[in-house]
This record gives sequence, structure tokens and C-alpha cells, in this order.
Amino acid sequence: MTVINVTLPFGLIKKVDDYSKIINVILEQQISVNILKFSTGRSGINLLLDIPEDKINSITEALKKNKVIVNKKGRVIVDIEKCIDCGACVSLCPTDALHLDEKGLLEYSLERCLGCGLCIDACPRGAIEET
Repeated sequence: MTVINVTLPFGLIKKVDDYSKIINVILEQQISVNILKFSTGRSGINLLLDIPEDKINSITEALKKNKVIVNKKGRVIVDIEKCIDCGACVSLCPTDALHLDEKGLLEYSLERCLGCGLCIDACPRGAIEET
């Protein structure tokens, strides 16, 4: 599975039928999609989707044809100087890339990170950023 960030620009979505059009584009690919995050931002509706690796190209092309912005996600970096080891990010990490060691200090595993970004918003100190 690969994580992609999909932005549905506000100008693209004017009524409920516009949402169903985008969902149908995904369903036509006959794949299982996990929605990891749904949020709104300045540019539109943001979805973090977990999609099978072998379907990335077809789903990306189909969404882009419908004016949906698609970005493959990167990884995160943790600023240990800012981190207070509160564990807020740990509770949201689906792969255990962020975890507390036996001393209660935050540890980060780049190899386990899938770039979902859930930890970024969870950090009260802004110690986690996308690369």
C-alpha cells in the first residue's frame, strides 16, 4: 500500500453530485482504499488515501483527469529539541514509526514511516514536519 494526498479544490466541489463523481472515479478502479485522514484546508478538501501500490498510476491518472490534485506523500522529520515526549503523535501512528522507548523518550523509525502525516497535526509543539 502507498499513501497519497488528494486535494479536492473548493472550486471543483459545488454540490453533492461533485463528491459522488470523485468517489465513482475511485470505485471504477475496483480497489480497496483506506481513508486515513479527511480534513479541510485553504485550498479544498484534503484526503489521505492508502492505495495498493500496483494501482497508483491508474488511480492517479483517473483523479487528475477530474482536476483532483494528487501528491505522493513524503516522510516526516522530528525536531528532538522541540519535542517534549508527550506521546500525542505515538497514539496516532498506524505503523509504530513513532514510539516511546523504555525511558519514555520519543523514538522515530524512518523505515516504518509511511508518510501519512497524522502525527504532524497531533504535535502540540510543532516538532514534526513533512520532508
